[in-house]
Amino acid sequence: MSETVEFLRDFGSRWADAWNSHDTDRVLELIHPDIRWDDTVFWPRIIEGRDELREYTDMIWKVMPDVEFEEVQFFTAPDDGRALFLFLQRATAPAKFDSDRRSETFGCDIFLGFKDGLLSSYLAQYELSEMMRQYGALPPRGERIGGQYLLSLLGQGDWRAEG
Repeated sequence: MSETVEFLRDFGSRWADAWNSHDTDRVLELIHPDIRWDDTVFWPRIIEGRDELREYTDMIWKVMPDVEFEEVQFFTAPDDGRALFLFLQRATAPAKFDSDRRSETFGCDIFLGFKDGLLSSYLAQYELSEMMRQYGALPPRGERIGGQYLLSLLGQGDWRAEG
């Protein structure tokens, strides 16, 4: 089923307002009970259902109580019933880092499907390692390319793609 540009744009505005309110119930009002929520950047598994999503959302506020999302661009594909919310995320480092450092990173909320006017399929994409570097929790990337940086954190040394 396709959605209109107007519906998607309105949903994007309500989405940003709900997340920036830090009110779990406001976020969940936008979510279909049978949501498929894929944010395995932050969460250890794909979330199935609104009840599981409450735990995830509450954890966001606990880890980053001052997180804020600023819309950079909103893209729509009304014939497919999809949209992409490109955002700039800002937050103070979680308390466990004992730091007042802040991060500023880009990310995307990808709306893959809607049912009954509610989000039913979601995919998150953002750069967690950059957030951690800005908090001082990871060393600088240096000149490492691709997965080379992450492998270096595991003591895997330097590698280059062979071709």
